[in-house]
Amino acid sequence: MFIVCGSTKIQFFDQAVYHGPTINEFGEDDVSRIVAHFNTATEIVSVGLLADFDGIINHFRQRVKQFTRRGSGYVLERVRQLGVCFVKFRPLGGSAGSFIPTPPSIKNKMAVVNVQNSDDDYCFVWSILAHLHPAQTNPHRIQNDTRYASELNLDELTFPLPIKDIPRFERQNPDSAIHCMAVGSKDNSFSILYLSPHVHKRLHTITVLILDNERDPQKHHYVYVKHLSRLIAHRSKNTKRSHVCLSCLQMFSAEHVLQKHERCCLVHSPQQIVIPEPDKCKLTFDSPRCKHPFDFYYVADFESILKPDDDVDDPTLVNTHETAGFCLHRMTPLKKLLDTPITYSGPNAIDKFLEHMFAESEKINEILFVQRPMKPLKKVERDAHEKAFSCAFSDSANMCSRNSSMAFGPEYVMGVSDNF
Repeated sequence: MFIVCGSTKIQFFDQAVYHGPTINEFGEDDVSRIVAHFNTATEIVSVGLLADFDGIINHFRQRVKQFTRRGSGYVLERVRQLGVCFVKFRPLGGSAGSFIPTPPSIKNKMAVVNVQNSDDDYCFVWSILAHLHPAQTNPHRIQNDTRYASELNLDELTFPLPIKDIPRFERQNPDSAIHCMAVGSKDNSFSILYLSPHVHKRLHTITVLILDNERDPQKHHYVYVKHLSRLIAHRSKNTKRSHVCLSCLQMFSAEHVLQKHERCCLVHSPQQIVIPEPDKCKLTFDSPRCKHPFDFYYVADFESILKPDDDVDDPTLVNTHETAGFCLHRMTPLKKLLDTPITYSGPNAIDKFLEHMFAESEKINEILFVQRPMKPLKKVERDAHEKAFSCAFSDSANMCSRNSSMAFGPEYVMGVSDNF
């Protein structure tokens, strides 16, 4: 086993001696020897990602076959030198290792396992292994998990593992389903970054939490969430163990209730119930202009009949609605201006309705066009008017003023309500 300390870049190389038949300067049969140089691509290894020796051997075998297939007639005689170059690898941007200490607000809940990987970026791997092989004591020590690192298939994965590569990890490790969370922008809040479609369908469902480094926004760190109910316990007054939905983070007191809920919740994308702030959770009426009563408005009711339709272009159309009649009633708080309802039943009902509406519009304009002086205010009304500093309808001083005036023209726009 090739054991390294921290992260290391390695590259293997060899010198192979080939021989082939030739004719010397005297015209006699002789043997010619040449030295071929081969090397592997540079790769990064650590205690969590061991060197792939099988891949290295296969690489050299392929290079040897390619060399002999060139038709030169040379045959491998021996490997004169095999070596490896290695150098300690430190990722750019910050100190080596992705480890970030657990914030006190989370640490005090004793809900997560934060493996201290100070020399590598495989925090995701250690979090997964912390679930697969829980340590009885000191679960934060990386030594508990290094012996199991070879159990995971990490081919072609880069670390620290981006969120977008978690599905690839799941494809390469078909026994695991990942549920990834992050600390929200507000205190004690969490958001869901990734929820596997294989949750509860695979042998292991593993929840991890991403921690951010306040000093280095580019640095992130995975920790294993051992007790999800403890992590979000502040959202419930229940002091006993709760059962949490992985999709919306809603808490339930019984497991069978959670299972019934998840059958509907897991079919949707991850979501989270967010309670608004106390000062932002009130509905207010913001259309004070609608408080002003109309002097006139109309209530109309229409009746229609079904007529067979024989449209050959649309065979699915069976019947059409045709307006057969209506009732139109003028409404006003002024009793002397009330009128009897207008009713009509017959052909061209819509045309007749519009004729009556335009006629009513002329009548209303004539009524409003008459200018009459305002009745004098009573003492109580006058005192209330003088003391008022806001509009009676809007409760806002910006809506209208005691010194403002309003002029009405001869045109009047009617408010119409259709009561079907």
